[in-house]
Amino acid sequence: MKKIARKILLIFFITIICTGAGYKGSLPNIEGSFEYKRSTPSVTKPIYNTIDETEKKPNYKKVPRENKTYIDIILKKDRTSPYINDLNDVILILEKMQKCIDNGGSIQKFNAIASSIIDHADYMSEKYANSPERYYISFAKLQNIAVQARNIATLRCESLVYIKYLTYQGEGQIYSKDSINRQLQIFREELESTIKIMKDSR
Repeated sequence: MKKIARKILLIFFITIICTGAGYKGSLPNIEGSFEYKRSTPSVTKPIYNTIDETEKKPNYKKVPRENKTYIDIILKKDRTSPYINDLNDVILILEKMQKCIDNGGSIQKFNAIASSIIDHADYMSEKYANSPERYYISFAKLQNIAVQARNIATLRCESLVYIKYLTYQGEGQIYSKDSINRQLQIFREELESTIKIMKDSR
């Protein structure tokens, strides 16, 4: 009986001592680790603006052919072939001639551009005289267009001098306004064909 009483008393004593017992001390502050939970919105928004289909289409700039850096780097042309860059220079001049004819440019302006075409043709003829490029169609077309430019420039200059002394009949007919306009139109068509071939060659 005494043993049972001792056991009960021991259990009662242990229960009293252990009741309310636990870890004593301070716990670490972990609120900072969960701060993003409070600040992060439940629905994320895109950081870019969505495209409105009703907006105007962007106005793209024309290809800057006059910029050799663009041609060499952006278009990744073959740097071992200077012929490509030479063609690019000529295309710009031929396009200027097109605009000159379309806008009815003066004889002086026409002749200045024609002189530039002739100079480039001579330069390329000498530069590629012993190279495979001299067999390219674009090379032949440039030489041909330079001859035509020289002939029309000469014709227009002569017309200013001789038309005073010649009638539109016989020899003077070639210097008439209609005759020169026909020659300019033929030249304009040849310019367009040459530019297309040159652009396709690059």
